[in-house]
Amino acid sequence: MPSIIERLFGGKRSSAARVTVTSINLKFMGNSHGLDGMEINAPEFDVSIPFQNKMGSGLLPDNLKGPPLRITKIVVGEPFALLDVSPKLPVEVQYMGRIMFKLRIRAPPVTYEGPLSINFGNDSAENITINIKKVMLHYKEKAVELEESSIGASMQKSQLFKESIQLYKIVSLGDAISSVQVSRPFELVSTDPKLPVRADRKDSYILGMYLKCPDFSYAGDLDITFS
Repeated sequence: MPSIIERLFGGKRSSAARVTVTSINLKFMGNSHGLDGMEINAPEFDVSIPFQNKMGSGLLPDNLKGPPLRITKIVVGEPFALLDVSPKLPVEVQYMGRIMFKLRIRAPPVTYEGPLSINFGNDSAENITINIKKVMLHYKEKAVELEESSIGASMQKSQLFKESIQLYKIVSLGDAISSVQVSRPFELVSTDPKLPVRADRKDSYILGMYLKCPDFSYAGDLDITFS
């Protein structure tokens, strides 16, 4: 008995059916990346996807190691269908580790022109959602809200991430900072440059902070206190 696809579109995919992938859209934990498209001339085709564990909004320095990422599923958007994945899932990718996934994909049985969506997923139990509404900076008796400071992201539990903090509104030329405290449930792991720092030139007004997110979802403010 012919399939629903065959009945609707008049039979099996013929060699005349034209399939054009305009772009390959990759998604992982809210992040997106695009690859070039391709022309498909066969019912099945292979796509090689390089994957590197660069978790966080900025790369961590060598002395800080992020957690591994565990890829447990890969979903290909319709009208395409995933037939096989190499290496077999689940796959654990160490921090800054790289792996090449080879996907065997079935092309749609009819003429198609559009994107191919590929979603990499991991165990939802390992993910949390961070929604920081605003970042407040505190120094001595002064408190200011960091401009455009809202942060929304999906992360792994206890993931490390980097935020670059502009200090020009909270400290004055010549001020020195010897310690930094962040409000719970976040934890400060390191700074770049290392403390203490002195605001004695223009580029010294930017402080990179490596933070550890909690092991549960959080919505609220982030307070950073300098002294």
